[in-house]
Amino acid sequence: MRVKILITGGNGMLGADVVPILSEKFETVVPTRSELDVTNRENVIKTIRNGRFDWVIHLAALTDLDWCEDHVEETISVNALGTKNIVDACEIAGCRIAYISTSGVFSGNKQTHYTEDDMPAPINIYALSKYLGELAVSAKNEGKWLILRVGWLFGGGEKDKKFVGKIFNLMKKADKIEAVANIWGSPNYSVDVGELIVKFIEYNAYGLFHVANSGEPASRFDMAVAIKEFLRANVEIQPVGAEKFPTKAKRPRMEAIKSIRLEELGIKPRHWKDALGDYIKRLMKL
Repeated sequence: MRVKILITGGNGMLGADVVPILSEKFETVVPTRSELDVTNRENVIKTIRNGRFDWVIHLAALTDLDWCEDHVEETISVNALGTKNIVDACEIAGCRIAYISTSGVFSGNKQTHYTEDDMPAPINIYALSKYLGELAVSAKNEGKWLILRVGWLFGGGEKDKKFVGKIFNLMKKADKIEAVANIWGSPNYSVDVGELIVKFIEYNAYGLFHVANSGEPASRFDMAVAIKEFLRANVEIQPVGAEKFPTKAKRPRMEAIKSIRLEELGIKPRHWKDALGDYIKRLMKL
């Protein structure tokens, strides 16, 4: 029998790439937010129990950091309590859960990549809500859970409203682009995340993993320069400090991640520039 998977939040940017990859290998069910509201505990339990799923891939979350700062109660309700509802339902139904968390759960005070052994210390409401979700997942379903902390996601194609999509479109018309050069992370292609999830399911893996493309910590400026090089665009990329673009939510100065646990499985993610190059080629075909 084919593995049967429920995917929450499958209609977002990450889901746009992850869902087709999982659907090739497994039987997938992808409810809309109105069909499965993670804050409706009764409906969540009923849906997961009756669906006879082997896995729930939990992508659903509120992810706009600045919006989350102004809507604390709703953010905690969806990202933390909603995750607990999913976890409890999986425990009742006896299925496994893969929870997508974020590299942003760290303070940013480290000088280099964070690994799975580093202790989270969230500095904004979004990161706090995601870390509370992690705690809900790891507290139950022993041996049946995955927590995947992903890096700076890019992907989604037509659904891409994040940094790479914006810079790609700006380079078609701008003479000069400013990009932040003093905040660092790990660029992360959503297609690669989807392919790793397939491996995790096939390996029956469990535990906490950092999931991002490899390479040295990169700034948004580094990413913009790489995009310019791929496009051979005639545009000036100017490095600026994060203070040039003040935000409601604090951002960690460093949220680059690498995985010692993927290496233990013999998995080495490709370099972020290789992944980004593939994605730019994809955008050029749209």
